[in-house]
Amino acid sequence: MMFRPAQARWFETYVPREQTVKAAEVLASTGVVQLETDPRVTEPVDEERLSYFVEAFRALAAGHAHDLPGAGRQATALVGDPLHLANQALHQLRVWSARVEFLKAHVEHLRGELRHHELLAECLQAMRQAGLDLDSVFHKTRFLCKCLFACPRGGACEAEMDAEVDVIVHGSQHDFLYIASLPDQRHAIRHWVVERGCEQMGIPAWLSGEHEEQVRKVCAHLTRTHDELVELEGELKALRRDPAMAEARANVDTLHWYLRHAAGTLTEGPFCHVTGWTTARNPLQLREALEKAGIRAVLRLPQPPARSAPPVATLDNWWARPFQPFLVMWGTPDRLTVDPSGLLPVIVPLLFGYMFPDVGHGLLLVLLGLALYRRSPRTRFLMPCGLAAMVFGALFGEVFGFHGLVSPLWMKPLDDPLAVLAIPMGFGVVLMLLGLAFAGFEAHWRGELRAWLLLDAAVLLLYVSLLAGVFTPRAFWFTGLAIVQYFIGALVLASAGERGMALLNAAGQLLLSIFELAMNTLSFLRVGAFALAHAALSLAILTLAEGVDSPWAWGLIILLGNLFGVVMEGLLVFVQTTRLVLFEFFIRFLHAEGRLFRAVGKAPGGSGKGN
Repeated sequence: MMFRPAQARWFETYVPREQTVKAAEVLASTGVVQLETDPRVTEPVDEERLSYFVEAFRALAAGHAHDLPGAGRQATALVGDPLHLANQALHQLRVWSARVEFLKAHVEHLRGELRHHELLAECLQAMRQAGLDLDSVFHKTRFLCKCLFACPRGGACEAEMDAEVDVIVHGSQHDFLYIASLPDQRHAIRHWVVERGCEQMGIPAWLSGEHEEQVRKVCAHLTRTHDELVELEGELKALRRDPAMAEARANVDTLHWYLRHAAGTLTEGPFCHVTGWTTARNPLQLREALEKAGIRAVLRLPQPPARSAPPVATLDNWWARPFQPFLVMWGTPDRLTVDPSGLLPVIVPLLFGYMFPDVGHGLLLVLLGLALYRRSPRTRFLMPCGLAAMVFGALFGEVFGFHGLVSPLWMKPLDDPLAVLAIPMGFGVVLMLLGLAFAGFEAHWRGELRAWLLLDAAVLLLYVSLLAGVFTPRAFWFTGLAIVQYFIGALVLASAGERGMALLNAAGQLLLSIFELAMNTLSFLRVGAFALAHAALSLAILTLAEGVDSPWAWGLIILLGNLFGVVMEGLLVFVQTTRLVLFEFFIRFLHAEGRLFRAVGKAPGGSGKGN
């Protein structure tokens, strides 16, 4: 979510000692890492249990070498507890292997059925051409053993058999033999057909009826068996490419490496423990950076150490960065607080420009911001504020205090002072409502939405109804409804023995909230007042300059007056803008209890490449 700060995740790497400095440089080059020492001692990993899970996985995987997906370049970032990951991988492999074995057995069975149905279809076609009927041939006698065999083309020879070969028909690829023999001749017949590559064909019970009906049934079974075989082969193929199984295998391979090289050597030995926080959306970004630099390291993302508050990252886009000093003045929002960084690039220039409307003065601020762009990054907000001052200067028709150089695109402030005062107060109302709504979002994130709906939502309704009542008295009905809701909410949230005191506290708190909202709303009148003051000061300077006869004196008064306006008015307007943002807007929702994520600086001239 754009207005919610991103929470950093704890990461741990096990790096060869001789590559520790290089690894730190590579991690810094990503720009998403804040290095921090792990306050814990050696990590308490149950190496015996971990080794059991890993070896059990490897033993089972060895039996599926041809079916198991290759680890390849799958994820080796161990997200979570090593024991849990190894146990989960073993369970996943057991489920996967059971399904693979079932599918392979079922596929083999279906292939046999498919071949049998194909032979039946060929046999029926051959008998049809020979003028024979399969059903009448098999029901010819009840005392002899009747068998049907499919032999390779040209492999059937009646003269070599002691048994009676009643029928030999020739199909497109096979010769089909119908043999009727005595029961004691069955073993000899089977030996004979096996030597010649023949196979016995069973006649299914469902194969009955006329020839056309038999062909139809065989074709139906062929289609159904083929479709089922294609479906199961597709599932088996997908299992052989299962990315989750490949990731589990890669994780177990990494854990196996960990047991051999890094387990129990986190404080001593050839490996170092490099830890910290990262805001990378994909944790594999760190592993890929280390791998690209030729560093063989293990990356994990376990739970952070106890009593370690995760830092948060506020919006840091190029257009939001110049206004971060305003947020820093108040503090860093925590992960359950709205991050207003995305709104400041709109709110601050609008307030500043409205109070300091002059094309010339705004141009000077833009030039000053450009001059200090690299030397003082904190002053970059002067450029958007100067541009806003130029826009409002064009709307009010003011250039270096002169009112007649350009025609106003909107109005002259001194000609309609009430409108100049009312417009920023309306803007302030929008900001107040936005702050109250943000408080509702935060209550939802904290799991306190019910309390907010019972109390704070009533204050929001009360504020809106009082404002709307100025224009339509019917809105005051909602004012009464909001008051009733507030007191009912106070009673619902209070314990049984404290409801009387809860009503008194609710009455005092409600009056305080109404008073604060009224004062905060009226505070935005100062925005219009400063716009009028700027116009009045410009008029005073021009009047003073016109009172002298010397052109030099006139020019000096204009110059000094404009310098005074740029410096003094600029400072006063900046202070007022800051006050309105902090104490009228931020106070409604912003809880500065977070810790700001500060990415480690890149090494001078370093990019993570080389030793």
